[in-house]
Amino acid sequence: MALPPRYAYPLLELAGRWRCTLTDLAEWAAMGHFDFVTSVPRAFCDNKPIAGLVTIKAVDLGPMFRRDWTGPKEVRVFRVKPPDDPEAEFQFITTPERGIKVARADLHVTAADVAKFEEEHELVQKPSVKPSSSRYDWDAMYVHVVKRLHEHGIPETQAEFVGEIQEWFARRDERGEAPDERTIRRRLNPIWRALREVV
Repeated sequence: MALPPRYAYPLLELAGRWRCTLTDLAEWAAMGHFDFVTSVPRAFCDNKPIAGLVTIKAVDLGPMFRRDWTGPKEVRVFRVKPPDDPEAEFQFITTPERGIKVARADLHVTAADVAKFEEEHELVQKPSVKPSSSRYDWDAMYVHVVKRLHEHGIPETQAEFVGEIQEWFARRDERGEAPDERTIRRRLNPIWRALREVV
């Protein structure tokens, strides 16, 4: 039995797929090329409850996407709209009054928007992973890891660490390919364990 089609792509995976940065994605979304979607807890716009998947305005997320990586990993948003409805308008969140926290790691782009963007910009869809890891420059990766840790500190989670390195590989490869997450995690595990011991 065939699996159902994929609904959305997380931003880290999409950045690797298109060989771009997260800031590039945020700028393209702000320019109207596609929308960001995420899942939110129960809230209210006037008296109408909202929960689950919603569309977020990329311009409301600006601080998270600074090119120097100094921005926060989550911000509060104050307006949302239903996903998959181009005619819907954004509604302001009235409860809670301080809006809803949205994390960068929880942002996605729908598969429909990805397909449309790739068709419009003549992007050839290629797999973001490759079974064999022997073709990758692991020595260069370790140098990058040291520099990243020195400049930006320890990532909050191992998943975030692995995702950043996978994106780094994809951006260096002319075909946008990268090792699979399991292979990268195996390489980073000794580093990650050592770092957590000293925190």
